[in-house]
Amino acid sequence: MQLADPAIALETDRRALTQILLNLGNNAIKFTEAGTVRVTLAEKPDHDGGQHVIEFSVADSGAGIREEDQAKLFQAFSQLDSTSTRHAEGAGLGLYLCQNLANLIGGTLFFKSDFGHGSTFTLALPAR
Repeated sequence: MQLADPAIALETDRRALTQILLNLGNNAIKFTEAGTVRVTLAEKPDHDGGQHVIEFSVADSGAGIREEDQAKLFQAFSQLDSTSTRHAEGAGLGLYLCQNLANLIGGTLFFKSDFGHGSTFTLALPAR
């Protein structure tokens, strides 16, 4: 785990944040048979250079997500059918719920993935 220095203070719904991070971490572990999972916390200027955002990122060196499957990731009951992840069970609601919780607490959830090399999911929250 990599934390920012100095410490970052955040005002948000603790239960929602905890649920999002637990789900992202569990997914990263579930889809990384061998390799690493890294959790980072950082405060950065947002993309237009205005207000700062606090970013929680969960990166793995797992299976990654095929480009053609990426659009369905945040849909309810969506599960990707790939040979490398067929062993993983679930209802297909985890990322859908994370997206909704992120929106409820004023954040955004986004990802980047390289099929065969891993994914990084990031929750960005406005710094207050």
